[in-house]
Amino acid sequence: MRGAGAVWTAVTSTVTGPGHVRSGLPNQDRKLVRSINPRCCLFAVADGAGSYRRSDQGAELAVGAAWDAAEHVFGAGMPNGLGGWSAALRDFQSECLERFDRGVFELTRRVLAEHPDEPETEIRASFATTLLAVVAQPPYFLYVSVGDCFLVVHRDPGGPRLVVTASPRENVGATTFLTSGNRNQHIQSHVIVDDRITAMAVCSDGLAEGMLTVAGTPNGDLHYQAPPEFRKYFDYFGRHAAADGELEAYLKSAQFAATSTDDKTVVLAVRRSAPAQQVEVHDDAQVGQ
Repeated sequence: MRGAGAVWTAVTSTVTGPGHVRSGLPNQDRKLVRSINPRCCLFAVADGAGSYRRSDQGAELAVGAAWDAAEHVFGAGMPNGLGGWSAALRDFQSECLERFDRGVFELTRRVLAEHPDEPETEIRASFATTLLAVVAQPPYFLYVSVGDCFLVVHRDPGGPRLVVTASPRENVGATTFLTSGNRNQHIQSHVIVDDRITAMAVCSDGLAEGMLTVAGTPNGDLHYQAPPEFRKYFDYFGRHAAADGELEAYLKSAQFAATSTDDKTVVLAVRRSAPAQQVEVHDDAQVGQ
């Protein structure tokens, strides 16, 4: 089967958005790439909400919860067939949410012990973050998303395709976070079976204006799309993953930074056939702009 024995090469970077730099805020995005087994990997990005003071901790909890959930669901063995992967998706989604909630509960208890006058509901809300987690073992790919991170896959043949996203800012109301009361009504999750997927980009919302295009529908709504030119990211960084700092420098460039004041985080992963036993990760340092 094409892709048998495939492993992943991933290049990642996160940069602090210009708006956060001006305000003295830290980078509130988090990312995680980790092998579950020699052929299966977890890719996760969390985007802490800039207006919430503990959102960086919330984002850290979110990617940690995704990894713990992946270990719990897939660590003992991989599912078989679409039915098995669909069941695993339900378990993975439930474990992600439950483990995040437990982490927030424990941190809330600690904050209350030091600041008993701070309302408990406000403490919980202060960990506001989104999450997009992808478990990939070709030809199976599953994802769980809460909020406005986005996922682009590249199909060969077929080109780039936007799989997960939120509406463009012109269409958006309030963002749904993992801490939102209506979270469970706004979860996106699915299993994709497609051995033509050769690359993925898991991105925080701060990259949408710089990497995606917007198209209108007959009823006037706007929707993001992954342009054909998106493949240049996979082509270049798939071949030059070891070029330290190049992705970071691209995200820091004045032209790209001007597209959004938000933090920008990306995980680019390209399939390759090799005897490697785990994902090969090239991680650019987190930097300010």
